[in-house]
Amino acid sequence: MKKFLKLALLSSLFVGVLSGVAACGKGEADDKAESNELSVAAWAYDANPEFKAMVEAFEKENEGVKIKIVDIAADQYEDKVTTMLSAGDSTDVLGIKGVGSYVNYATKGQLLDLSEEAEAIENPENFKGNLDGYKLEGKYYALPFRKDIYMLFYNKKLFDDNKTPYPENLTWEEYEELAEKLTTEKDGEKIYGTYHHIWYPILLCTAANQTDSSLLDGEYGFAKEYLDRWIRMQDAGVTMDYSSIKTASVTYASQFETEKTAMMPMGSFYLGKLLNAAKENRTTVEWGITSMPQNEKGAVSTYGGPSGFAVNKGAKNPELAKKFVSFCAGEKGAKAVAAIGMTPAYQSEDVMNVLYTLDGMPQDEESKKALNPDKNGWEMLPDPKAAEINAVINEEYDLIMVEDSPVKKGIDALNSRAKEVLEEDN
Repeated sequence: MKKFLKLALLSSLFVGVLSGVAACGKGEADDKAESNELSVAAWAYDANPEFKAMVEAFEKENEGVKIKIVDIAADQYEDKVTTMLSAGDSTDVLGIKGVGSYVNYATKGQLLDLSEEAEAIENPENFKGNLDGYKLEGKYYALPFRKDIYMLFYNKKLFDDNKTPYPENLTWEEYEELAEKLTTEKDGEKIYGTYHHIWYPILLCTAANQTDSSLLDGEYGFAKEYLDRWIRMQDAGVTMDYSSIKTASVTYASQFETEKTAMMPMGSFYLGKLLNAAKENRTTVEWGITSMPQNEKGAVSTYGGPSGFAVNKGAKNPELAKKFVSFCAGEKGAKAVAAIGMTPAYQSEDVMNVLYTLDGMPQDEESKKALNPDKNGWEMLPDPKAAEINAVINEEYDLIMVEDSPVKKGIDALNSRAKEVLEEDN
């Protein structure tokens, strides 16, 4: 009996040891699996190839790492992320779409401080000031992977048909005259001289940067001449009117790629989309790029907003998340972004040569000038009031452009409302 009990006890201990070893092994395996998994929130993943390019480059560089994409519709993205963070979501990396929402997340303590990661990136001079788009009270809570440049796209064939030289370093007056000249009709369908999409920054941020002004000062008189021109051009029928664009939910890509417009001011993010559309035979448009029109010939001033990544303070895998964000902001991530035809935030000579030599990219000197403006300012720098000011501008710009509010009256209303926001206590 004693012998039986002894054997039973030894057997029990042996099973227990095995179970412990198995449990320990399973725990180590789980920890390893978790350390190699990363969740990344992005907007319209399939429509924005830069996300896939960076993900694939990072996974290739880090064997065994698996990235899970949290894909959110572009027009719902910022509201959705705000809700996620408020609910304590643990998605590791968050794509940063707009400066206003970035400031909100950062000031609520929902993002990790990435200042050390920013300082650790080699040759920071290659950012050419592009880190400033996320500098908030001396710290960085996100790092940029892209910095857009707004420029003028044009349809070569429509210029050729009109026996008109391709545009170079236009003034705004020349641009308006050219749009009138290129407005024609083909097979009973109107072809506009140019197309002005409904995003207010295309006009107002260009105006602010070309007049050394700011959208955060509460004074918008600098925009009057620009707004007058936009209204005058839509009234003349040389560009589709704002109300029609909104009512029909017209996309800028559909207008340009189906040759319904000869020119179009748009961001450099469109370069990659055009190259991809041509590769997939979705468009045969022959296109070129030049600088945004200026008040005077000579130095080129334009603007562009950053796109970047932040690390959720509640991230499951914060160290791997920081590594991913740093990779995307640095040279290797920049080459992945440039390789699909987009302008990265990190712009070393090697990186930009990747962009310049892409198949289908215009190779002329004028195109390179458009990609290297003398000044590429900001859409809106990080500020606690940025989101509120953005909302006010959106509303008043809409009223001006549908011509419910005359330009001067609209600017007065904008000045008044913006000052109220700026004077409010934080």
